[in-house]
This record gives sequence, C-alpha cells and structure tokens, in this order.
Amino acid sequence: MNVKRLDGRQLNYWVAKSAGLKLSADYQLPGTPHDPESGVWHPHTYNPANDWSQAGLILSNEWFNIEDALVEWFGLQWPHIPAISENPLKWFMRAYVATQYGDEVEDSSPFDFTSGSVAGTPTDVAAQHAGAQHAASKSAKSGWFRQKSW
Repeated sequence: MNVKRLDGRQLNYWVAKSAGLKLSADYQLPGTPHDPESGVWHPHTYNPANDWSQAGLILSNEWFNIEDALVEWFGLQWPHIPAISENPLKWFMRAYVATQYGDEVEDSSPFDFTSGSVAGTPTDVAAQHAGAQHAASKSAKSGWFRQKSW
C-alpha cells in the first residue's frame, strides 16, 4: 500500500511500528490517555495522526527527515498544498512512516482495521468489558436491594 494513502487506524498502526512501539496486551478503554514513555500502544488510545500531543515527540525528533520526505513528494511548496494545510498532522505521520519503511508498506498487520480487533484477542473486547461491568453493577444493585426491607 502506498504510504500516502494510509489513514485512520492503519496509519496509527504504521506510526507505532515506525516508532518501535509494541502492541499493548492490556485492554484500554477508548479515551484513556496514551503514555508516550510506556513503549506500547493500543488502537483505542494511540492516535498520533490526529493528536498533536502524541505526535509531538516524533515531530521534534524526526522533523528534518519528515520535511525531506514531504519535499520529495510535493516539492518545496508542500506547505501550500491544500490537502496538507487542511490536515498537516496526517501528512507528517505519513511522511514519518515513509522515512522508516519507504513509500510502500504491507497491507497486512496483526490488526483488523475494519472491526477494530487485534489478532489473537476476542473480536469484541469492548462488548465483553461492558458486559462484565454491567454484571458487576447488577450484582451490586441486587445486594443493595437485599439490604433494604421494603
């Protein structure tokens, strides 16, 4: 797949791989903050293609290589191209992946980008987690009702 076409979770996967991050084995709730010092990433928490705070370290360490890739792709006028100026972070992360792997990357990965699941894990971990939370809250409520004698 051409790096310029990477988007969404697939782009985030390749950025994580480029940065040498390992996939977290622990389930992460969506919206949980990503710890950049952890050395791991999770599809629910890692979103450097849209989160400046997560991409900042990459940009500060790799800026000159990223800019070289953008110049190679679009010429010196790359900052004035509407697609880049409308969503620069996405293009910066694409360029970062290109600095690590070239202009083409494999389509396959351990992550199923359509369903949001990771190979070797339950297909719908979020539903299982929500079900466990519901069961726990239901048992806590029923205990509370047992204590009350109405």
